[in-house]
Amino acid sequence: MEKKIAFSHRMKKGILDDDYTLFDNGKVLHEFDKHQYPGGQNYSNTLSANEVDDRVKDDFINSASPEDLKLVKKLIGR
Repeated sequence: MEKKIAFSHRMKKGILDDDYTLFDNGKVLHEFDKHQYPGGQNYSNTLSANEVDDRVKDDFINSASPEDLKLVKKLIGR
């Protein structure tokens, strides 16, 4: 089973979700809202760690537990 090892929780325009979760297999789950109107919330897609931008990679490093930090850095190429 995949283990969640790091997170990036941000809000677009202060109210829209833009969250990333890094798993120990290198997959990244991106959960986001496109807009605040009906039908614009709760989207998701799966990315590889090299597809996320540097801001998200920094968040992964900052949110990783000490025991997972080495793995996180390896998965995101830092």
